[in-house]
Amino acid sequence: AGTPATAPTARTAGATAPASAVRKASRTGKARRTTPQRVRLLALLFVLTVVPAAVASWVRVDRAGDEADALHDRHLPAVVALEQVAEALTEADRAAARALVSGSFPLTGPGTDYQEAVKIAGQALADARERLGESRSALPQLRAVDGLIIEYTGLVGVAQSGGEGPLAVAGIVYASDLLHAENTGILARLGELRDTELAAMRDGRDGFWTSSTATVPFWLCAGAAFVVIVVSMVYLRRRFRRHLNPPLLIALVALCVLVAWDGVNASRTQDRVNEAAGEGATRVTALWQARTDVHRVVGAESLALVTRGLGQDHRAEADKALHELGTAGVALPPTAGAGTDVGRDIAAMRDTVATLRARGFGPAPDDDADQTPQDPETVSLLLGNDATALTGLAVRADTALTSAAADVRQDTERKLAEAGSDQGLGTAVPLLAVLMVGAGAWGYWRRFDEYRSGG
Repeated sequence: AGTPATAPTARTAGATAPASAVRKASRTGKARRTTPQRVRLLALLFVLTVVPAAVASWVRVDRAGDEADALHDRHLPAVVALEQVAEALTEADRAAARALVSGSFPLTGPGTDYQEAVKIAGQALADARERLGESRSALPQLRAVDGLIIEYTGLVGVAQSGGEGPLAVAGIVYASDLLHAENTGILARLGELRDTELAAMRDGRDGFWTSSTATVPFWLCAGAAFVVIVVSMVYLRRRFRRHLNPPLLIALVALCVLVAWDGVNASRTQDRVNEAAGEGATRVTALWQARTDVHRVVGAESLALVTRGLGQDHRAEADKALHELGTAGVALPPTAGAGTDVGRDIAAMRDTVATLRARGFGPAPDDDADQTPQDPETVSLLLGNDATALTGLAVRADTALTSAAADVRQDTERKLAEAGSDQGLGTAVPLLAVLMVGAGAWGYWRRFDEYRSGG
């Protein structure tokens, strides 16, 4: 009799199972353990890249808009207001000297042109003070300018009490010196404030949020999100035998839309800010300075004539200004206004100044006598309104420069407004972020639920 057969145990059964079946079971067990983890990991990476990309885009658009708005609402208007104060005071100075030359000073004082110019200067200074209200460093200079303007008008008032004699001339000379003093005068202080604001505009132009560097965090996050979505779609397609994952495809399309939209906005913002805060601000300033220089030339010649050369230092500065007017192409448009050639008028002003100086000052009055110039031809050549007189040429040039300055400022403000516009991204970024996260979550959940239910 033989030994009875015994039933195989689990160990012996396992030992006799084919090796391929063991490896297959091992692979199946490994897949069942890691597939849910991989789906969760991909979903987590998706959220950790898509959300920062949306946040980076929204923050850049918001901060760049703030920078552009500061340039548009504060710095550029402050520059223009300060230039307007300088131009108006130079016009007032010219008007006061003109009244002395014309002989109307004893009757009307410096005249209505002077009064109007001082009024405009006061209004422009108030506007500049409002724009610069947040700048503590500007307040002392503004107070100093305000005090000097009061002193200037006081000196002109003293001159008016002198009638047409030496006291009137001395008052106007002292007032003009106060305006034009090289380092401490009103115009010099206004120039320092203007230069500070122009530097602030350049800082805004070259700042982080309006540069291409500000887009780097967004591009890094968006690139990572793109890679995560593509890898997820490839993995889920292979693992679950699906050709497409529509929710993830929607998230990918939304991401591409955000990338294109943000790129266009960033490029537009950078270009507009560079143009406006660079060339635009420079041209606006140059045109306003050209207006100031035109008035300065007439005022210097008027003061030199009535003082018989006492204002030679003003003449030297006026000569420098006239030379700059003729050579600074950025400040002088070839044509502006109704058929006005600014360059031709500036050249004619140079010739008229040379003619006036060649004619001299005329007979010298007695010490206590009327100081009004007695040569009518010289006075007419200086104060006439026709195209051969210095004042007439200055008025024509100033009219053209005023029009050009207004056009350039309008164009600069338009570019800054475009730079500050988010082009709808302020609303689109949150909506696209919600769409991407929602669609992506649904896409991952569908595959996870399919795996869990055994589908």
